[in-house]
Amino acid sequence: MRAREKILIVSLLLLVGTLCWFSWSHMENVAPTPEPSHWGGYYDEAFTLRLSAPKNGTIYYTTDGSLPTADSQKYVDGIPIRNRSGEPNRYASQQRVVTSWSSYTPDPTPVEKGTVVRAVFVSRLGFSSEVLTQTYFVGIQPPERGYTLSIVFENDDLFGEDGICVTGKEYDSWYTSGGGEEEKPEPNFMKKLEVPVIAEILDTQGDILNQTLGLRVQGYSSRYEPQKRFALTARSKYSGTDVLDAMLYDGITTHSVMLKDRLTDAMIQDLFSDRAVSTQGCIPVQVYLNGEFLYSSFLLERYDTHYFRQHYGISNRILVKNGFPDQEPSVYSETDYYEYEYFLNWINETDFSGPEQWEQFCEKADAQSFIDYMCINYYLCNVDFSDWWNQVLWRSPVLGQEPYGDMRWRWCIYDIDALMWYFGDPYPGGAEEISIFSIASQLDPRTEPPLFSTHNALKSNPEYCRRFVLSFMDICNNNLSTENTDAMLAKYGYTPDWGDGYFRKRPDYAPGHLAEEFGLTGSLETVSVICAHPEMGEVMVNTSQIDLSDGSWTGKYFTDYPITVTAVPKEGYRFLGWKGDADQAESVLTCAVDGGITLEAVFAEEK
Repeated sequence: MRAREKILIVSLLLLVGTLCWFSWSHMENVAPTPEPSHWGGYYDEAFTLRLSAPKNGTIYYTTDGSLPTADSQKYVDGIPIRNRSGEPNRYASQQRVVTSWSSYTPDPTPVEKGTVVRAVFVSRLGFSSEVLTQTYFVGIQPPERGYTLSIVFENDDLFGEDGICVTGKEYDSWYTSGGGEEEKPEPNFMKKLEVPVIAEILDTQGDILNQTLGLRVQGYSSRYEPQKRFALTARSKYSGTDVLDAMLYDGITTHSVMLKDRLTDAMIQDLFSDRAVSTQGCIPVQVYLNGEFLYSSFLLERYDTHYFRQHYGISNRILVKNGFPDQEPSVYSETDYYEYEYFLNWINETDFSGPEQWEQFCEKADAQSFIDYMCINYYLCNVDFSDWWNQVLWRSPVLGQEPYGDMRWRWCIYDIDALMWYFGDPYPGGAEEISIFSIASQLDPRTEPPLFSTHNALKSNPEYCRRFVLSFMDICNNNLSTENTDAMLAKYGYTPDWGDGYFRKRPDYAPGHLAEEFGLTGSLETVSVICAHPEMGEVMVNTSQIDLSDGSWTGKYFTDYPITVTAVPKEGYRFLGWKGDADQAESVLTCAVDGGITLEAVFAEEK
């Protein structure tokens, strides 16, 4: 055999050997995630969970939320899954979650509990798979509305010696030594600390989200409560993406969400989603910590950069909260930082009685957004907001081609929980009789200039007064109609009597408060709109698209200002004209409401 042939044969043998070795080692290196016999969710009866994986390695697992490693429990022949609700509470019994923890006694009553199973496969060569994380509930009913949010975490990250939900060792050292007030350390739960957790969102069919997210304690006064509220944020360093893997809100992606506990925080967002204010998507959730029930809550979108990119198509924004810019964008100029202060100072120094000053305001701010924001909060008797406090507004930082890239201030519905009627009836005659207009100046001494200085300054302008009065009644007649509020309460599982029937009683008083605030002298009259074919077109009354699904609509307006009615034909149809108390072919109609009026919008097919 020639030397060249020998070399060729040897080379081929080496190549075959290399391929075989590579194939064998690759198979050994494969570490697939363990496959469960049952996926996480709700089950009627106890069962044994089986895990499967290749035979060239071992499965390890935990049931306390901790990350499984080769030092964890070795899987042998099944994991019993049962109802654990009778076991002592692990997280509801935490004591160091309030500042005066030595005098705090948690309620020992056992709460519902599921089982969190986390499992990893480790090959013989030491390669680890991704970790399987699933939450199981046995003999526990899924929520009637919304989802289950199972937060899975390392215990020390939240409740350990220096966890983000507890006071922390530095504070505890001060507390137990009886230290003075001046040297008091900040509790951990008041700091902006973040830890990674697995956020598992389940419906009745199983997971719709199972992702590592960053978790922080959120809110201000709620941080002092034993049961913390959380914010959850998607970050590339945790899961390779900065958005949630599931589209939770109307088909848009979401970067960050937060938990709020008041029904008003949820339903108010829904009630006003069509107005010129920003609102947050919301879903009800039952929250569990490592399988232990925490509370029923609502999962809301957060007003972060991604929110405004998704909803308004702008790549960045300046967000003002409590009078100061939010620090999320990486770069702020000094001008940006003080822009809102400049804006408020200009308002307080300006006489708005003339049209020129009103035009200047409209150049700096979306007037309809501000009007809607004030109308909503006034109607609801919100006692925890002002120009400087508990208010969120935003604008684009530079002029752009986007529809909202005009650098005008716009307002957000935010933190709707401190409603005067929500906490009882401190006023004779019923909470629905409260006029927030008349008592606004007495509510909160924290701000200077006085509360609502923007509203007070703009009241001198006739156009502001006209638009405010019409918008207020638009909201009363549509967003806050009895039919709409009843339906919204029912959506969340409540009857019209919730809140002592506030939403049904309030319409009898709110218009009167409006009349007093703006010195209205006219009467409140009925406006009716009829449309025989609502499938052919829509009708706007001032700022609201009215509901004509039943063929008619009614509302009430003060005779002090004429209303504007606009007919908008749908594709394939045309507007023929108005009938009734007006006979006009033009689609936009402005008319007085003296004595009440009835209008009919007539549409027809395109020819």
